[in-house]
Amino acid sequence: MTNHLQLFLLSILLLTFSCKEKSSGQKKSGTEKQVEQKVLIEQPKDSVEKKKRKNTPKHYEQKYVVARSGLNYRDLPNGNVLGKFPLNTHLKIIEYTNITDQIKDGEWVIKGEWVGVEKDLDTVYVFNGFLSYSSVKSDIKLYSSSPFYKEKDGKTRIAFLNLSETYFYDENGKRNQESILTENDLENDTIRLNPNQRKKLINGLKISESDKVFVYLIKYDSILSFNIKDLPAIACVNIYGSDNYSNLEDAYEFGFDLDGKIIDSDNFVYIGQKNPFQTGMLESIVWKRIDDRDFPKKFSTDIIDVSRRRWFNGIEAGQSYIFSANNLDYFIQNLIKDEKMKHRYVVVVDSKTKNIIYENVQIDSEGTYLIPLITEDSKEQYYSQWTGKLFINKPVIMFGFLGHNFGCPSIAVLDETEPPIPILCDNRH
Repeated sequence: MTNHLQLFLLSILLLTFSCKEKSSGQKKSGTEKQVEQKVLIEQPKDSVEKKKRKNTPKHYEQKYVVARSGLNYRDLPNGNVLGKFPLNTHLKIIEYTNITDQIKDGEWVIKGEWVGVEKDLDTVYVFNGFLSYSSVKSDIKLYSSSPFYKEKDGKTRIAFLNLSETYFYDENGKRNQESILTENDLENDTIRLNPNQRKKLINGLKISESDKVFVYLIKYDSILSFNIKDLPAIACVNIYGSDNYSNLEDAYEFGFDLDGKIIDSDNFVYIGQKNPFQTGMLESIVWKRIDDRDFPKKFSTDIIDVSRRRWFNGIEAGQSYIFSANNLDYFIQNLIKDEKMKHRYVVVVDSKTKNIIYENVQIDSEGTYLIPLITEDSKEQYYSQWTGKLFINKPVIMFGFLGHNFGCPSIAVLDETEPPIPILCDNRH
């Protein structure tokens, strides 16, 4: 009896294992197939399968896209293209694949490695031969001159071209350690540089006495020019300097005295051998109200840096406007929260192809504020936004959308292969 019972229990045990093996080897039912297929289909288009990283760096590197036409990102090293990072996109490298490659770019062969970079919550892959620690800078270096004016007490202020940003720092942000001023100079508010001091300033600015200063007066659509060799080089105490003149050299602003020749603060200044500006090509923007449904693209936070997306919680599209010029249609839309305008969304469309060639969100923040739009219904027709081909042999530009509490403004270039043009201002605050 005992033997029979043991055999019976052993048979049940064997059948149990047999059923499990048979069950595991069975084909999936139609329902299971549908569920699996549905999961695959519902994955986001930009989703990337998480795989074990081959080489995760201890310290993440940050680099910029330096490919003028942008840099494709892929699901795998040299895999399917998911999208494109525009020029100067700042990327965080989170994986080194050890997969090397070389790509022909015109006459050049670029060698590099496929690396994983962070995109939202995913890892995507790019070729690092088109990444750099430095962003691509515009080949146009612009400044702005303060104007000449008279105070109520009759005293006059000269027009001053402040070049401190270029003198104190190079293109990589490295500080110039060479001194120009003497201890006696530091007791004065304004100092006219002597020949030796002037030479140091000229060398530090990487310009020459044979260069010219070209000033474009925006409202007057006119160009003034001055010879560097004819302009006095001066240093004057910055507004943040000490009242008792116990200052160090970096409390001074360095540049050129333009005397009374500049009478308007809305200007661009270029230093070089040839004039880069052209007249008759810039026009002020007067916006026309349109139905919100006619705006070419629905606003999405996808174009906002991840660190700033929380600012857009609860944001809704508000009033929309259009302006047409240069074979382009410019669209701008107020972004509203709690019935107040918080930011603006700008989209520029090629009038013929209807392709979007530029989009940007203008953010109202601690450092910047939105400049009012001039519309067809505006009572005050002052100038604010501008667009056109201001620069010789350069694409269309636009500017005048943001004011700055601190930081420096820039000019947007309506060409994805061109970086914005910064206005080099004295950014002390």
